[in-house]
Amino acid sequence: MSSDQIITEVPKEFVRKWWWEIQNGLPNEKAKVHEDQARLAAKMREQGSVKMEGLGQMAARINSRLFFRLQGQHGNNVHEWMPEYLKDNPHLCAVGYRPKVNAARHGLTGGWMKTKD
Repeated sequence: MSSDQIITEVPKEFVRKWWWEIQNGLPNEKAKVHEDQARLAAKMREQGSVKMEGLGQMAARINSRLFFRLQGQHGNNVHEWMPEYLKDNPHLCAVGYRPKVNAARHGLTGGWMKTKD
């Protein structure tokens, strides 16, 4: 199995269970993010786009798992991709907030959280 504390082989049953968790866990995680994000979007509609001392204008509330997935996908410069994401998903914005984006944009984030009207 291992020598000198280095793993050289993993039991096949462990790999099967691990892979099952990956394949079946992602749809559940995505469903939970959608549910959380819908709740947060409703709260933002209720609260509006308030200005917070030291933080500026609140544009949106985003589920933490979704935010870190987007950050991993688009990089650390949040001020570049977040307006694009909010433009693609306007239902997530605070009331009164309109993201400023380049008019020649092509939809950077693809609207992953779009709702069907």
